[in-house]
Amino acid sequence: MPYIFRSRKEFSFWFENPMNDMIEGNTAENASVIGRLHGIIRPFVLRRLKKDVETQMPGKYEHIVKCQLSRRQMLMYEEFMARSSTRNALRKGGNFMGMMNVLMQLRKVCAHPDLFEPRSVVTPFVLDPVD
Repeated sequence: MPYIFRSRKEFSFWFENPMNDMIEGNTAENASVIGRLHGIIRPFVLRRLKKDVETQMPGKYEHIVKCQLSRRQMLMYEEFMARSSTRNALRKGGNFMGMMNVLMQLRKVCAHPDLFEPRSVVTPFVLDPVD
């Protein structure tokens, strides 16, 4: 896009006011701004699938490997499920986004427990202070 916009000021002139209209809820402007942006960006976006480019590649296989949760993960999982906020989100009639949030939190417990509940790093390596 080096030759389309000469400066940031020109880009802002084209798209700043329509973006403000979109935030304010003027839906008529949305379609024209999106169409204009797509028209400008389309020549610079390359979207291809591997199977279309390389025909000799083998198909994709998915392997599911089940493993047990560690003791820490199991405790975190059970603690999260026992919370009243979690039970409220999973009750009948709960909203979809609340349930998805609970599922993402449980996924964090299983895949990345330090993201869910960080723990301090303890090391036996001790250095004397530098004078």
